[in-house]
Amino acid sequence: MNYHIGNMLIWQEFKPGCECPLCRIRNILEKRLVEQYLNDAVMEDFQRRMVNERGFCAHHTQMMLSRQNKLSLTLQHITRITTLKGKLEVTADPKIALAQAEIFEHCGETCVICDGVEVNMVRYYKTVAEMFYAEPKFKETLLATGGFCFEHYGRLLRYAKFARGRKKDYIYTLSKLQKDAVNKLLEDLNWFAAKHDYRNADKPWNGAETALVRSVQRLHGEEAK
Repeated sequence: MNYHIGNMLIWQEFKPGCECPLCRIRNILEKRLVEQYLNDAVMEDFQRRMVNERGFCAHHTQMMLSRQNKLSLTLQHITRITTLKGKLEVTADPKIALAQAEIFEHCGETCVICDGVEVNMVRYYKTVAEMFYAEPKFKETLLATGGFCFEHYGRLLRYAKFARGRKKDYIYTLSKLQKDAVNKLLEDLNWFAAKHDYRNADKPWNGAETALVRSVQRLHGEEAK
């Protein structure tokens, strides 16, 4: 197997039975960026300008707030709020009010960490396809996983062309893996529901006790904390 910095996390996280290895990779990237913006990045002029312009979404703000370095987050909030204050105008003009609405309605949704994660994840979607093409043993590794959350499954299909001459085999392998995983999930969900019938109370769970949690992960992914 060919290990290098571009595929190390893929070899590390594509493990047997994992609900979505790409969620695991995304979570690692998120945590790295959160720590970066609480430490080194806070001192870099370019990164501070990006924070002022884009800010942090609620999810990543909560991740940062849960860490110990409150001063770093406070300093970034001071400059972000100052930037937004500069766009705030006291007015009675409906046109100006609408223009301000465009600015402020979604100002808590843009996020430099989301932007950074997405750029890196696109690289991983491409790399997975490239590894399927170039790494003889990777197909076996891929098939050993439990498939992917629906979002990441769709992203992998979108970048399937990077499997080049093995694109059709890659698409078939992905879709078959995902279909089998969803069939197993539905089987477990049905048994989870059936276990709430008193007549099945003494019957074994057969792994279905985690079905609802796994279903949430399949639909919405696994969030970093």
